[in-house]
Order: sequence, then C-alpha cells, then structure tokens
Amino acid sequence: MKNTIIVLISAFCVVFSLLGNAAEQPSTAIKILDRPLIPTGYGLTLMQSKDFYLGQLAIDKSSVYRTPEDLVFIDAARRMEFKFVNERKMSGKAFARKLAEGMKINNELEALKDSSSTIIRFKRFFKKAIKAGDVIRFDYHPDFGTRIYHNKRLLGEINNSREFYSFLMNIWLGDRPPSSTFKSGILGQNGDEYAVKLQQRFNSL
Repeated sequence: MKNTIIVLISAFCVVFSLLGNAAEQPSTAIKILDRPLIPTGYGLTLMQSKDFYLGQLAIDKSSVYRTPEDLVFIDAARRMEFKFVNERKMSGKAFARKLAEGMKINNELEALKDSSSTIIRFKRFFKKAIKAGDVIRFDYHPDFGTRIYHNKRLLGEINNSREFYSFLMNIWLGDRPPSSTFKSGILGQNGDEYAVKLQQRFNSL
C-alpha cells in the first residue's frame, strides 16, 4: 500500500509539472485521434555504456490508474515513444529481435505462444536501420489497436490488440525492464532534477 501511494504521488507531481509546461508550449501537446494524452514520465537507456534512446510514456488524460500494472493493461489510449541518440546504427532486424527478447522475458510464455504469428508479423515491420535522430512510436487506441511508426511513417497496424500492446508495455514496465532507472523514469518516479533534464532533452530532440 505504501509503495502504491508513492507511485501515485510521484506520477501526479510529474503530471502537474508537465501540464504547466504544456500551457507554455502548446506545440508539445500529444493526441491520438480524439484522445489527448499526458506524459507520465521519461527514461534513458544505455547501449555499451553510451546513451541509446530516450523514452516517453503518455496515457489518455482522462484515464484512472493506480499501479504500473494498470498502465500495462488499461483499455485507454497510450503511446510509447523513443528518440534515438546513439551514433551507432542498429539494423531493423536487430531492433525487432531486442523487442522480441524483451517480450519473452517479461510476459507469460503461454500467452506469447498464442500470439506467435502476430509477433512474427510485428518483427517484419522493422526493415530499415535505426540511427541517431530517429523516432520509433508505439500507439494504442481502442478504435484501431496498435500502430507502429518510424519517423512518422506507419510501419504497420495490429488490430484488436490490447493484449499485444500489453506485451509491448511489459518490455519497459515488466519485472525485467531495460533498467530499473528507465522503468522508474517513465513512471515519473525519478528525482525531480533528473526528471526535468530528461524531459527537456526529450522535447529538444
């Protein structure tokens, strides 16, 4: 119960801070179809001890959630967005393989087996190399399911896919995320100074 309260307080602090920034910078507003989103937080991952990508999690402004698990399974519009900063290119296949590995270690294997054909199709979406300056986005909306973008270009869509989007979300919010700091960051639980720096860096890219 104590941990849940801490999660809520941290998330609300970040949300109110971001709402204030949004009033000053309306161009940063996030929306999927008819649903305005609000960021919950920002995270940074490393690759070979160097910055790899910055991530932002945003969720339907009107949604109600209490735990990280709620953010994974809630039937509300959500966006996971990543901005790559590492100068070393990564092939689309390698990136898709990393995503599949993240799904495997953070989800029930039986559930993944039932969606094996969908996961194979998902991996085939990533054909082009990913480099510094690129943006990968995973959008979920109850009306269309899951859409995947690379630099605003739609790579593919998986319909009726709230379960599939939960597989994706668990890559970063499951028991074995890229790092505990990244998970804390996108949940809005990092220290204020560090969180603001990540927010400013993400928005400047």
